[in-house]
Amino acid sequence: MSSLSIPTGQDDVPQLLGVELRSDLSPQTVYRLASIAGEGAMSVAFYGQRIALEGECPVVVKVLRPQLVRHRGATAKLLVLKEAVALGRLNERVPPTPYVVRLVDTGSVTLDVGGTAVEVPWIALEYVHGGAEGTTLSQRVLHSIRSTSHAFDPHRAASLVEALGGGLCAVHEVGVIHRDIKPDNVLCCGFGDEEIFKIADFGVARPLGLAQTFGGLVVGTLGYAAPELAAMDDKAVGNWSDIFSMAAVIYFVLTGQDYFDVSTPAEAILSAAATKRRSITDSPWLTPDLRKSAAACRAIDFALACATSAKVEVRPSRADALAHMISPWLRSLDSRPSLVEVRRAHLEDETDVTRLVRWHWTTLRHPGTFDRVVRDVAWDGDGRCMAATNEGLAFWNGSTWVEVPHASSIDPKQIRFVRRAGPGQWLVGGDEMTFALYSPEGPREVRKFPTNGLRFELLSGDLDDLAVLVGGREGDGPYLCCLSARRWLKPVPLPDVAAVTSLTRMADARWLVTGRAKDGDAYAAIYSPLDWEVRRVETPRVRAILACAGQPAKDIALAVGADGSVVWARPHGALHESIPGGHDLSAAAIDPAGRGLTAAAGRIWIHQRRAAALDAVAPPAGHWELLWSDAAWKAPFVALFTEPGLILAMTADGGIVEGRASSSGATPSRPPSEAPPPPDDPLAY
Repeated sequence: MSSLSIPTGQDDVPQLLGVELRSDLSPQTVYRLASIAGEGAMSVAFYGQRIALEGECPVVVKVLRPQLVRHRGATAKLLVLKEAVALGRLNERVPPTPYVVRLVDTGSVTLDVGGTAVEVPWIALEYVHGGAEGTTLSQRVLHSIRSTSHAFDPHRAASLVEALGGGLCAVHEVGVIHRDIKPDNVLCCGFGDEEIFKIADFGVARPLGLAQTFGGLVVGTLGYAAPELAAMDDKAVGNWSDIFSMAAVIYFVLTGQDYFDVSTPAEAILSAAATKRRSITDSPWLTPDLRKSAAACRAIDFALACATSAKVEVRPSRADALAHMISPWLRSLDSRPSLVEVRRAHLEDETDVTRLVRWHWTTLRHPGTFDRVVRDVAWDGDGRCMAATNEGLAFWNGSTWVEVPHASSIDPKQIRFVRRAGPGQWLVGGDEMTFALYSPEGPREVRKFPTNGLRFELLSGDLDDLAVLVGGREGDGPYLCCLSARRWLKPVPLPDVAAVTSLTRMADARWLVTGRAKDGDAYAAIYSPLDWEVRRVETPRVRAILACAGQPAKDIALAVGADGSVVWARPHGALHESIPGGHDLSAAAIDPAGRGLTAAAGRIWIHQRRAAALDAVAPPAGHWELLWSDAAWKAPFVALFTEPGLILAMTADGGIVEGRASSSGATPSRPPSEAPPPPDDPLAY
């Protein structure tokens, strides 16, 4: 427990800025409070930095107001204890659920409050980088309306519905009721298929069986709180109360409007008691592809009405049950890639993306502090990742490396590749085509495919649809092997290739394959497995192409390699570029706005296009700008993760550096993506 002599008066918040809170669990780890993220009646949220021997990372630190602790004592401390216990139990799973903000640490600090020593509790939480589309669900729905003229499209809404169902089930399984599910308490990160939604702010949550209001005030948010929360009766409140709120949030993401348009507690109770509910079709911002499906609209209206019934016995008993009532209807509608492309184009042109002029870099993990060699990495949309190493799997949770329990059917040392299968889910593969799906429930769905004696090193694609693997036999050259609907197509030998170093999907049925040819030159080719065709792409005269990344929506790929060589590949052409200095480029990525990134030992570059958008035929022309360099980083980078305004890069020895962009020439004093403003609820914590 830290002890600080800080005389605090009535306005005690500013005097906490710059304070370093020491971890109770790891005394060598401190949390520096940098700036205020938001204030409530009972607590203050700070943007902070976790500083440990192995590295630093951004966090959000919530501290109870010292004056409140002085007057309320143990009752006030219970608020922090509840959140720490709930989130701590969720952290016990590896990987943890991606749908709830992660607990990083907790502790207390002794402050001098008006001459009295007060032990003030605090809690450090995962910082969620929202990016250009917003951090809260409210911000992202508003951004969607502004950029597409509609609220969430059906497939995007289905992801939100499934995230809320999974997150609330996880919370309920550890015996906690949230009691304040609303759009501002759902945080967002990632883009497209990698978008993740996280339940946040457990300040008014409570364990089952423990009645807890504060000062006799009703908790929750008007229009989203279940009516029984006003009853002050512990037995009336349960999982069904969060399900009521979940339904109201679902209505909001589909329509951009509140399900219950109320301004007073009395109106809220009367609206919840009414038998008639608004239809999603009442909103002008409902997407046309959902509006035209009358059956889907009726089914969703019915599910939302049941979930918000004044009679709790009518509501679904589990959050995932409500999700299963709604998500299949949304998934059944045809996905419109054009909507995603409208959002992508908006990111390319948006002021807060295109005028980014300075990057602030943080070493999350110092190189040489991870005693393994990283073979392969698969990132999730929140910047966490699963890594295949020479000793098996390891999970990066945003601040530390964590050991992963292994499936009994896979030899940990034979794990060669890992791929993201969905939020919080990774497909792990071994030498002999044995696969396991890793999720918060542990390894499952082990599959084994016949290999005909081949050993596989690389995988790209979907095993249930279309996937390409690179395999080989001892003494034999590499083969391109395709699984179509879980059936092998005829393998394609690459007799002129000495080694394949990377593989990426650049379109629905096209892959870019790179490596080193037997004649000593670099190798790159476009593989179309359904046509059983491999077409070589001209490359610079260097010894190898080492890494590549694709953007299937644009049918484009970026390949990088030795001596600073860069190749932009499209089906009808390729563009060669070069980064001066003779650096061996070992990692590549393309962000949602179409910007390329690459890295070599101790350096990271970004591609600045001369045109605002990617041309439909020709690859993008531009120049490469050095963003970061540190001569102390000797190991090559093996993985890059990028969103607009965010870069994560990992080396072969597990070092991780993070870059965040700001829109001014000065280093930001806090992360550039603002947290939600403090809610109106006086009990918001």
